[in-house]
Amino acid sequence: MVQNNNLNLHLFSRELRLLIALLKLENNKYYFSETSELLVDVDWKKFIQLAKHHRVYPMVYENILRKSINVPDFVMDTLNNLCFKNTMNMLTLTAEIETVCKTLASNNIQTLVLKGPILADYLYGDISKRTSKDLDILVPITKIEKVEELLYSLGYQLEYQGSRILNDWKQKVNHLSFYHPKRHIQVEVHVYLNRTMGLEPKFNDLWIRKNTSYLTGTPIYFLGIEDLFFHLVTHGARHAWFRLRWLVDIDKILKKEINYMKLLELLEKYEANRSYAQAIDLCDNLLDSKVGEKLHNLIRYDKHQLKLTQIAIYFINNSISPHAKEKSGKFYKKYSKSLRTKKQRLLLIMKLMYPSSSDAKVFPLPKPLHFLYFPLRPFIWSYRRIRMRRGNS
Repeated sequence: MVQNNNLNLHLFSRELRLLIALLKLENNKYYFSETSELLVDVDWKKFIQLAKHHRVYPMVYENILRKSINVPDFVMDTLNNLCFKNTMNMLTLTAEIETVCKTLASNNIQTLVLKGPILADYLYGDISKRTSKDLDILVPITKIEKVEELLYSLGYQLEYQGSRILNDWKQKVNHLSFYHPKRHIQVEVHVYLNRTMGLEPKFNDLWIRKNTSYLTGTPIYFLGIEDLFFHLVTHGARHAWFRLRWLVDIDKILKKEINYMKLLELLEKYEANRSYAQAIDLCDNLLDSKVGEKLHNLIRYDKHQLKLTQIAIYFINNSISPHAKEKSGKFYKKYSKSLRTKKQRLLLIMKLMYPSSSDAKVFPLPKPLHFLYFPLRPFIWSYRRIRMRRGNS
């Protein structure tokens, strides 16, 4: 195992170190002993809070039981209750994903499931060992309106209905969120994997390389392993890995048979080497993942790599979402800039220059003249920013 020993891990709390130590048991069953100093002076309420925040309590509970580690009864009772609720939730989501995918398939809509119980079954071998709060599916962008209509027919409601004066929402929105008020289930319909990270594989290519799950009575399709790896590392990197669960997902997929040349092609073509290197470094240092030499050789280290990994350590240690603007907005912006290549930054700027429905509200034009919003976009955007600042002052 190649570890980056320059990573600063000493600021981790005792409770976080204990949580990570219990997760390491997945890769080294002899790592943890009952006499470990990590079991002394533990704030168990904080420990439970961290297990919930990082959404790893199913594995933590199982490892405590497997190693017969002596922890307070109320901790075990709390973890057991959380795991029971999660199992019930995952069974509900399993039934629902079958209903949704069957409905879309019967209407000739190809669907790729991104996470949820399908991912749990594939990576963990048991849907109860991973948590999921919602269902994520990827559909062709040309079918999004039809998918929206079909979800309405199933009783779902669109959680946020933004203006659609222009067709910009298809260019700017990564997904649409739907909520079922009776079943209390959320479905996120994606038209892109991680659009803010630059170019990515087209849906048709992903469909050709798809995997099939037989978890339900109906075949359900999900990403092929190399595409799934690409998606998981870019998704985790975009969120600065602030939940350990995403790293555990990477640890699990590392145990699968991966076509190294296909993975390398994806990383190079879509410029995901920084995200990949970050994921491997974190798994090495935090989870003792068994990263083979071939996978290490795919890494293209650059001057940003250690910095990017250390920033992720900061977010993991502080248990905060990098998108919480009141806590880390400016810091996260710098991180995002470092994570992206020059080409990815340019693509993001081009995306920002695409006209939005907000522009049409500020400066209404008849439909035949909507093409003028492209050259006018910088001026309208600047005007909107000035007006917002004046309104906040």
